[in-house]
Amino acid sequence: MQTNSYTYANYWSDLDTWGGEYLPTTGDSVSIPVGQTLIVDVARTPILKAVIVEGSLIFSPDSSPTHHRTFDAEYVFVSTGALFQVGTETNRYTSKLTITMHGTRESAQLPIYGNKGIFVRYGTIDMHGVVRDYTWTELATTVLPNKNQITLNVKTDWQ
Repeated sequence: MQTNSYTYANYWSDLDTWGGEYLPTTGDSVSIPVGQTLIVDVARTPILKAVIVEGSLIFSPDSSPTHHRTFDAEYVFVSTGALFQVGTETNRYTSKLTITMHGTRESAQLPIYGNKGIFVRYGTIDMHGVVRDYTWTELATTVLPNKNQITLNVKTDWQ
């Protein structure tokens, strides 16, 4: 017997997710409360001040391998029991996703954690992308200052 599980989820692009008025804009903070699953289905988010994840924030794979999604914030905090997910083992994220953390050394900091980062406190970050033959290797030569190329010990399919 096959069992299936289902989760009720909101889409980032749906105005009802945000109270029916407007989508988050640059400088806004976003909170995903316990019990809410939010699927990021937009190509680009504005640069957000903070993203507080207490429920689930999911980047589901796009059907096109050439699709490029960007997610921008000053910081993301994944709280106790929360989930920050990019693909799954059975449904890998095969498109391109760029997560950019914004700010400067002088930007406001979260106590203990700092700024400009993805911070996890008893939550989960789960990322599954394209399967690679090599997930790590060693440098074949020393990288000199101001160089923009490296030489590795093995040939990889990294992009």
